[in-house]
Amino acid sequence: MRRALTILFLMAASFAAGQTNEAPRFSFPRWGPSIKAGSVYNFTTDIEGGGSFAVNRYFVEAGLARLWRFDRMVSVSAGYGQDDYRFSGLGTDPWNNIDNFRVGLFARWALDEQWVLFAGPSVRSYGEAGTDLDDALVGTFFGGASYRFSDRLTLGPGFMVAGQIEDSTRYFPVLLVNWNLTEKLSLETGGGFAATAGPGLSMVYDFSKHWKFAVTARYEKKRFRLNGTGFAKNGVGEDRNVPIIGNIGYFFYPGGHVSAVIGYDFAGKISAEGADGLKLYENDYDSSLMAGLVTSFRF
Repeated sequence: MRRALTILFLMAASFAAGQTNEAPRFSFPRWGPSIKAGSVYNFTTDIEGGGSFAVNRYFVEAGLARLWRFDRMVSVSAGYGQDDYRFSGLGTDPWNNIDNFRVGLFARWALDEQWVLFAGPSVRSYGEAGTDLDDALVGTFFGGASYRFSDRLTLGPGFMVAGQIEDSTRYFPVLLVNWNLTEKLSLETGGGFAATAGPGLSMVYDFSKHWKFAVTARYEKKRFRLNGTGFAKNGVGEDRNVPIIGNIGYFFYPGGHVSAVIGYDFAGKISAEGADGLKLYENDYDSSLMAGLVTSFRF
């Protein structure tokens, strides 16, 4: 926890990474490097059938963006994160540290004053420490378009294709939205902590020039390759839940952001499959509290 909070306080990730056509509130250079990082701690929760676990999640990501103007840009990024699971009362732990590596490309391109296109392919690796990188690789693609109906409303269709380790590829629609309900309150498509299974929906309140409050909900499903030491040797682990996250962010200008996050995970389930695909373990777990810090800086 102490290591995570130290890493977290120094760096972390932007909370509203998935905004649609909203103009940035600071100017970008033509080429702009960035750094993101963060850590969130999921407090101990009980597993149905016995045992408990806690998770310390952290990540760091570096990127480089080429901007022609705010609505025409291309960026590349590479990042690393770890989910440090700590089980107790199970006899044999299903898994321990899950490493994830990611490289990605993102493009946002305005066709005119109303239409903007988005595309974001990435390659990711989710695997327990000790697994081969190529055994844990998956590909993901996000694409879509948004239409600016007015100064207050931008909507558009999107879709996401997410590869799954030893499972069928997931296809699901995404609604791109930026709706200014009032001068300070807006409903937005928002990004998640590090690399999640897809964007969520955020209610955002601009308290002042520097302070922003937000609440985000999403569905998360993570599948990862297991190593050859646990009871599901060389199999696949899975952790899925529905987090609802509150965010209090302070924005430095021209390009800094630090936020405190606190939230709750609901409808949690963990499972493990053997190398032959047979289910060896599956149990629900209780709702759990999460808390941490996230931040990002552009240079």
